[in-house]
Parts: sequence; C-alpha cells; structure tokens
Amino acid sequence: MKLSMRIIMALAALQGHPIRFSTVAAPDKDPDSVALDIGPGPQIGRVRNLRSDKGIAYSGDLRMDVLVPQGSGPFPLVLYLPGGGFVSARRMMAGKQRRYVAAAGFVVASIDYRTTTVGATYRDGLADIAAALAFLRDHAAEYAIDPDHVAVWGESAGGYLASMAGTAPDNRIDAVVDFFGASNLAAIADGFEGDIVAATTGPDSPITAYVVGPGGLAVGEMHEADPTSRVTPTTPPFLIFHGDDDRIIPPAQTAHLHQALRAAGVPSTRYIVTGAGHGDLSDDPAPWTTTQLMDLVTTFLHDQLS
Repeated sequence: MKLSMRIIMALAALQGHPIRFSTVAAPDKDPDSVALDIGPGPQIGRVRNLRSDKGIAYSGDLRMDVLVPQGSGPFPLVLYLPGGGFVSARRMMAGKQRRYVAAAGFVVASIDYRTTTVGATYRDGLADIAAALAFLRDHAAEYAIDPDHVAVWGESAGGYLASMAGTAPDNRIDAVVDFFGASNLAAIADGFEGDIVAATTGPDSPITAYVVGPGGLAVGEMHEADPTSRVTPTTPPFLIFHGDDDRIIPPAQTAHLHQALRAAGVPSTRYIVTGAGHGDLSDDPAPWTTTQLMDLVTTFLHDQLS
C-alpha cells in the first residue's frame, strides 16, 4: 500500500472514521458492462518534459497543481479529483497517472477540495469544483487550456464527485471518467457484512456527515446526493471502471449509475476489472496503472474532447 493511502487511512482513523474493508466481495451482475482482464500487463512509465505548476491558490486556502504538455496548445482540460473517503483530498495523488494523461495532450489539473475534516458536505465539494473550473477557464491562456473542451476525472470519493459535477449543466463538462466512485450513498455497502453496512451508513459515518453535515439528516438529501437523480439526456458521456474485488465500494454502485445513464440515452461505457480491488487500497494496485487501462482513458478523452 502506498504512503499516500496510509496517510489517508491514518487521518480517517484519527477522526474516528476508520476505513473498513469487507471480508467478502459483492459480485457484479450488470449485464451491460465489459469484463476487462488486465493480467500482468506493462505499467505506465515515468513521464517527463511536462510543465508542472504546483500549489496554485484557486479558492481561499484551497490549492491545485497543473500539468501542461509540450506544444503551443491550447489543450483540452482534464480536472482530476482525488479520493480519500470524504475525510481527505490530497491533490498530489495519482501523480503517475496524471502525468501519463497530460503527456497524451491534455492539461491536467488536480485539486484539493473541502471534506468532513472542516465540516464540509458534498455541496461544498461541488462548489470547490465549480470554483476550480472557473479559475482554470479564467486563466486559460496562462495554462494553454482550451476552455470549451473539459473533462472531469476522479477515483473513489473523487469519482463520486466527478459524477456529481458532470451531471451539473452549469459546469459545462464534456466527458466524465469515474474510477470506482459511489452513487447511491444510502446503499453504499450493500452486499458487504452487516457490521460494515452499519458502520458505513450509520449516523456517525463520514459518508452520512458528507451528505448532511453536522446536525442530522435532511429530508430527501440522500436522493439529492445521488448523481442518478441528476442524469438527463444532455448529460455528457461517461467512462466507468470498477474492480470486481473491491472491498470498500461494491461494484453495484457504479452499475447503478451506468444503468441510469443508459436509460437516459447517455453514452456510458463501464469496465469491470477482473480481480482488481479499490485502487491503491488493495493488495495489488497494479491493474490501475497499466498501459492497457490508462490507454482506454486517454482514447476516451481524445474521442470526447477533440
């Protein structure tokens, strides 16, 4: 397990919200997804020759890092949202993957966003994403950005926020990449053991706190916090990945979103990655950094943002 993941787990434990792993997998039964057998494929390498601007203030104390590929541009923008169980959002995560995407011809910005650590809810997280997009569009010339071609990409909690941001028309998002993000937060642990379900969805869980904040459950808020409630025929195309051995967020979560997108006529491709767990929070995170998987991401982005 990577150091960044150990830090996230330590922060969650210190806040009284330890990240819990199910001892059983919740099988994926979606008939409209594609099984992706990665195997011991080649890994993406270290990409150099990118412009890297770090620690850019975009809203209050929040910061972003920006990677710009070689060339005059302008380049399509990809906004990356890190995971962290709604208790942490560290913009330096997925550095190798972000650099790989940037080298394929995209400006890739990675942001901090507010979490339960400061009493924030998902609405605050979405406001931070909107602020980041506005900042990047306002500074498009400085970072060689094409402001009219924008995608959002996230994993885990960031994948959830990516799907929420992508279904907000005011953000003017053209494509969404979701790595094992949640959707139906009220059922986020369905298929796992009973104690995991209780700990994950109970009133003291970080998920509940990120939906309603301090003070309890607002009527209808769980529905409002589900991206499927926001899907319309004008929602942008989605590319979704989930490991079939994910012990933190069951694959049914992204299947729920995938089916809602398809029902609305929105292009959605969902890969279920054979034997893969929850990204870096798994025994073998290698499938998530293979050229095979990451080339599916860059191809999708080229198709949607060209």
